[in-house]
Amino acid sequence: MFSRSHTDVREIKKKLSLLNEQRTEYIFSLVHGKPMVLGLPHMAFRKCGKKMCKCYKGYPHGPYVALSVNKNGKQKIVTLKKTDAAHVHKKAKRYRHFQETMARIRKINKEMDYLLNTIKIATTSEYPEP
Repeated sequence: MFSRSHTDVREIKKKLSLLNEQRTEYIFSLVHGKPMVLGLPHMAFRKCGKKMCKCYKGYPHGPYVALSVNKNGKQKIVTLKKTDAAHVHKKAKRYRHFQETMARIRKINKEMDYLLNTIKIATTSEYPEP
């Protein structure tokens, strides 16, 4: 009937098909075109530095809605205005979803590359065959 490598290739094709469907779903979840903002939602606490203030004794002011932003390899916390907090937070959540989904797509691509190379190895021979 079929050789072992042929059966393995069929199983790999099935797995590749499933991975491709999953990857396609992820890709289409990203192309919504809704606005995003660079940064990840973050809750910040601050100290004002006044000696008579509660923050001086270890109870900082906050929490404040903020964004954690990486610029030029340095992390920066940007506090949001109260009036902007809700819609900027929503845009930042979209950005986080985008980043996490891109990581999933990269992982699937890596697995697909491995499986395709496995098929190449299983189905390639030298000429002339020994």
